[in-house]
Amino acid sequence: MKKHFISVALFAVLATMAVSCQKENLLEPQPSVSEIATVRTVLYSVDGVKHAVTLFGDDAWNAFVDNMLALSKQGYEISFVNEDSSIQSSSTKEILTFETDSESEANAWAKEKADQGYTVTIKCEKGLYTCTAVK
Repeated sequence: MKKHFISVALFAVLATMAVSCQKENLLEPQPSVSEIATVRTVLYSVDGVKHAVTLFGDDAWNAFVDNMLALSKQGYEISFVNEDSSIQSSSTKEILTFETDSESEANAWAKEKADQGYTVTIKCEKGLYTCTAVK
């Protein structure tokens, strides 16, 4: 029994040594390309009903503003603010107004002002977009 135990112990030691002598495969970290997407937390309201959404990337932001303009075209009064860009300012409010019959111009203006921290309100009546930005 003693010889059997010594044989098993010797085998275990030799097996451990054999494993430690194996060539180690080092995996070098591969550089990864990651896209840094802009994240926007947007508070918006449609005819006074408030909602919130988190948008990842510019494509989602563009689709959101397109959707808001489509709702305004259907007669809804929409309002939205990019919470990540809005900065609490002094007690005086800055109000900007922009009117156009071009949906693409209204879209670009609304995105620009929302990214600057303004609360943007859009109404569309008879094809005329009235955009108001309040900071």
